[in-house]
Amino acid sequence: MMLPDFLRGPPQEIESLVDAILSNGYDGGTILDAALSHLTEAALDRLVHKYVATLDGDNLDENIETLIAYASLQKPAALHPFLERLFEVQPNQGSYYASWPWREAPASAIAHLADQAGAGADTEARMQAFECLLETRQSAALDLCASLAKSIPARHPMALYLESIGFSESGHALYADEPLHLIFPRKHFTPPSQSWNLPRIHPTWQLETGGSAYRFGGTGSGQCGLCGGALHHLVALPENRIGLSERPQLASLETCLSCLGMEQPVLHYRHEESGQITSLDKGEVTPEFIATPLKQCEVRLAPTPARWRWQDWALSNGRENLHRIGGFPSWVQSANHPSCPCCGEKMKFMLQLDSELPDENGEEWLWGSGGICYGFSCAPCRTTAYMWQCT
Repeated sequence: MMLPDFLRGPPQEIESLVDAILSNGYDGGTILDAALSHLTEAALDRLVHKYVATLDGDNLDENIETLIAYASLQKPAALHPFLERLFEVQPNQGSYYASWPWREAPASAIAHLADQAGAGADTEARMQAFECLLETRQSAALDLCASLAKSIPARHPMALYLESIGFSESGHALYADEPLHLIFPRKHFTPPSQSWNLPRIHPTWQLETGGSAYRFGGTGSGQCGLCGGALHHLVALPENRIGLSERPQLASLETCLSCLGMEQPVLHYRHEESGQITSLDKGEVTPEFIATPLKQCEVRLAPTPARWRWQDWALSNGRENLHRIGGFPSWVQSANHPSCPCCGEKMKFMLQLDSELPDENGEEWLWGSGGICYGFSCAPCRTTAYMWQCT
């Protein structure tokens, strides 16, 4: 049986396979990565309890580290009863997601971390506790982090640590915590050309939608201030969904695909209440590559279930739908919110678009080598900005 067919099959068989991989130390690889997203939540709870409750340095292996990494994304609360054990064993040590199990951890976990960060501990242990405290995103923990950053001292300014979890230096959230997924028509994407590529069967591609349809792709109405070409239309969305205002009127989100990231790393625009879009970047450039507009279609919005509230670009490995409105960004590199060109404040995350979007010529559009494009907004100034990251 091919893996896509298996992942569409009975949930109990998927759980049995994952259990067998974990208990026998088989080479899980891509099969384990994919199967963990197709477990029921109850099965995920059972497996976490079975393999994490008794975890120690002797039975920790790569497969269990994978289970912990995906659980920290899909259901971090399942790991919360075992946080003291995880702090001691340190699964995924040295990875950027080692502290994710502490996301929104309870007060008892914060108290334990505060003890571990005490002045008597060595610098490495204090930094480990600092990073776990930061990931809780709780106000009491962040206050403690600010103090620890000075006393340890931390490797970077506190502002960078706050931005990494989606907060400004003043403590304001830089993202709306009610994400939505963009759902495309079933035949919009080109089928995978390789047999080993999983088709779009991950649950985030199958979310239930409702309400209005919104125009995606095509040519925009504005003009690029750098090359003078027509802007490329990304998507038209209600202003109250993207942080431009509290009004439901549609805003056309546009940028120049020819210049973005190639001629300038960040492009900025002002949105007039009339709907007119003005490029705030000025210059005279001739793009090395002229981009074709993205293929037009109508997309719908789907409320993001709690299980997929957090998504990671690397761990998704091309399987997941990362086309999202709001929520915490799936950064390819470090967090990087541009400053508004008008007021200078950090802009709020608005949306992200993954690579492999078809263009009007039938080719796949890649952000750089295959990363993600991020959009940001500043409501007081009615500005938007775009940038992309790749490896």
